Amino acid sequence: MNKLLFIGNTRLGDAVMSTGLLNELANYYDAEVTIVCGKVAAPVFEDCPFVEKVIKINKKKYSLHWLDIWKKIRLNRWDIICDLRSTPIIWFVKAKKRIVLRSSGDQLHRIKRLAKLNPSGKMPIPKVWIGDQSMLIAEKYLNNDSGPFIAIGPTANWPAKVWSTDNFAALIRKILDFKELKGSRVILVGGPGEESVGEDLSKKLLDIKLINLIGKPILPTAAVFSLSKIFIGNDSGLMHLSAATGIPTLGLFGPTDDKLYSPTGKNAFFIRTPKSPQELMDIPNFNHRTSPTLMDTLTVEMVENRVKDLLLSTK
Repeated sequence: MNKLLFIGNTRLGDAVMSTGLLNELANYYDAEVTIVCGKVAAPVFEDCPFVEKVIKINKKKYSLHWLDIWKKIRLNRWDIICDLRSTPIIWFVKAKKRIVLRSSGDQLHRIKRLAKLNPSGKMPIPKVWIGDQSMLIAEKYLNNDSGPFIAIGPTANWPAKVWSTDNFAALIRKILDFKELKGSRVILVGGPGEESVGEDLSKKLLDIKLINLIGKPILPTAAVFSLSKIFIGNDSGLMHLSAATGIPTLGLFGPTDDKLYSPTGKNAFFIRTPKSPQELMDIPNFNHRTSPTLMDTLTVEMVENRVKDLLLSTK
């Protein structure tokens, strides 16, 4: 088999979006793969059958972590290197072929940019590999209940992207009355450190027995998605993970650009605020790390109607 070095991303969402290209390259070149990626992204590849090794990036000042990575890969003879970071180290490693995603490029959706690197010419639709152990853990989280389940992602990596828990609570009450979702259990998902959002939402739904899985590992969470009827959540890595499982997925967008980062897949939908990202962020001293939510103009009724559209189109 050929040896493929795949230099990927640090963020979960970007890593998930790269999985379609990874799958296409491994199949096209009949390759075993070594992945270089961030610690948060690494679990995405744990159950992938053709991934031989995952090298995690431990970030250092002055980008010295790339020197550490070079030391780990330099003695290998690679048949193909695919670099999504446009790193200089790939030119100091032996390889028969190099495929590079340029860091500055056109304003295309991320998947369309990755498609330009795909030798088969196909759109590299993201996917997720879920092993038996991850599925067993997911079933345990759900107490071996048969569902149906609604997955809700009320968190995001910066506050301006977060639809309020008041809105999520109102939406959950409304959609539980939908014929297609009658009798569903509601699951909350999110990353480590985001538990307080789940606690806040739970307090607003005391009469509904929620399954709070915020902070759980990535692949068991993906397995939970695969067992769910629908995912509704903020623009986040978990939104992309849900879409990659193939279930109906609705992403909520505001200050991030759906033209670049909307979820991808046959059952992936999005809805955004009436204002564009540029209009939302055109405020004095905007800072994505500290700005409060910019999602308030996305109403519960707007999202409820989009959920109806999604359920109708995926019957």
